[in-house]
Amino acid sequence: MGFGVGATGVLLLGLRGLLADLWTIGAGNALVFIGVGYLWQGFRAFDGRTVHHFPVLGLATIWMVAYLAIPGFAQDVNARIILSSLILAFELSMMALTIWRGNETEPLPTRPVLTVMLLIYCAMTLGRIPPSIFFPAHEVNGVTVSLWFGPLTFMLHIISLLCGFGIFSLSRERLLLEYKRASETDMLTGILNRRAFMERLNGAFGQGGLLVLADIDYFKRINDTFGHGGGDAALVGFVRTVETQLSDGIIFGRFGGEEFALFVPGNGNQTGFDFCENLRKTVELSHYKWRDKTIQTTVSIGAHCVPPDSNNLENALVAVDSALYAAKHSGRNRVVLFDERLGAGGAEAGEPAETMAFGAILSPQA
Repeated sequence: MGFGVGATGVLLLGLRGLLADLWTIGAGNALVFIGVGYLWQGFRAFDGRTVHHFPVLGLATIWMVAYLAIPGFAQDVNARIILSSLILAFELSMMALTIWRGNETEPLPTRPVLTVMLLIYCAMTLGRIPPSIFFPAHEVNGVTVSLWFGPLTFMLHIISLLCGFGIFSLSRERLLLEYKRASETDMLTGILNRRAFMERLNGAFGQGGLLVLADIDYFKRINDTFGHGGGDAALVGFVRTVETQLSDGIIFGRFGGEEFALFVPGNGNQTGFDFCENLRKTVELSHYKWRDKTIQTTVSIGAHCVPPDSNNLENALVAVDSALYAAKHSGRNRVVLFDERLGAGGAEAGEPAETMAFGAILSPQA
């Protein structure tokens, strides 16, 4: 809308000499101000903020009132330049501020660049005011004559074109970011999918921490009892419950089916053990609504403490998978912490739990 209205205003300005000045200078400039104003409001909408019509239409109204009601204003090119520069500079500065504020919630590469370009545009627009006062321009047959007016107007057109490219670039970056997020996100739960989790884990693995695999117990029974809709409700409810226990920096993703993975950077054996047990208890005490029914779940958790500077991700995944296997085959609804000092494999199917190479098996307490 902003581009369309602004383009109409520029078209009217270009018809000066063919149409009455009221339509070209008066209405043409008013439409340009409305167009730029709605570009400003468009960026507010872009960032999910409320669109305000009053300031946009109010600025255009100020221009038309001055043009129609102030004696001599319509004939004074310098007065028109000063007022139009003030209105346009205000809109440009507010547009720059809106774009910059959006960087707090959605940092896109073009935002700071476009902000700077708009501020330059604003400064150059205000730069027309001093020469209008000290070196006034004059009009000859409807053409503004001045040493400074032509070059400055040309530079303003160039910077406005650059800002236009910046606006389209910003939209493109958001679209690419949305595609990237969609490719990294599990559609049902909204957390990282397996591929995205592994990418993040690769980046954080070297600093060490707690690697966790969690598997919802008897999930097939939930599906059989409540249907797939109930199963989906249990998965989403489980994720929302786990998220209440997570702090910044923890990586959380869905590995597939009812299996989930976490990586807690810098977490040691005891604190890692406590974290997992707290997670298990929280899930056990949670209930998820599905239609008129209530679903309750428990979770089996396998964990492995990764030492700092570790570079063998594959071994860590084998260890935590073995720990999860032990948790499930020693009764479920429990935490098993893998301990490398006792061995590196875990148990094969059917092996007694007491022979497994794990440092601790924590069962729920009555």
